[in-house]
Amino acid sequence: MASDRSLSIIELLDELRAIAQLGLNYSKDVYDRERYERLLGLASAQYEALCSLPSSEIEKRFRAELGYITPKVGVSASILNERGQLLLVQRTDDRTWCLPCGWAEVRETPQQSLMREVLEETGLIVEVGSLIRLSSRMPGDFGLPHTTYHLQFYCTVVGGTLQESHETTKIGYYDISSIRRWHLDHKVEAEAVYQYWCNR
Repeated sequence: MASDRSLSIIELLDELRAIAQLGLNYSKDVYDRERYERLLGLASAQYEALCSLPSSEIEKRFRAELGYITPKVGVSASILNERGQLLLVQRTDDRTWCLPCGWAEVRETPQQSLMREVLEETGLIVEVGSLIRLSSRMPGDFGLPHTTYHLQFYCTVVGGTLQESHETTKIGYYDISSIRRWHLDHKVEAEAVYQYWCNR
């Protein structure tokens, strides 16, 4: 449960939408469900002013979440070649650069989710090694509405061939100093893998 300290607007909205989602998931009373529907709609409308998504899309995403509301979990792969260059992909959606990454899926371990994401995005088969970094993003960070946790793993290529996917426009090994437009906090992740690599 959240503490009783003063909440920012985005934190307050996150509390309200979680209450609304939990109420819609568990309540059977028709009148309570109407109140929770109204609460979710109000929270989604206010999110629009603070995030980079329209309220209709925000509410759609919230409604797609079932069960008890918990943070979303993302995974990313840190893969270096023999020259110390980092494997990066340029995203189709916003043309920014990032490590191969994605959301963890149900019925998968974080490692299995990451192996799947890397294969889908790059065509490479990887062995997932050590956890390099665990980070979090709070509602409002980077204009996004959710609380999310992110697991960054060091990976080794064991097969496959580099190939683009519908999610990526470019794939390759790069010196991170050459990248100008990073996706969200992926520059921090890129720097973290170099620190890990140098200290092994």
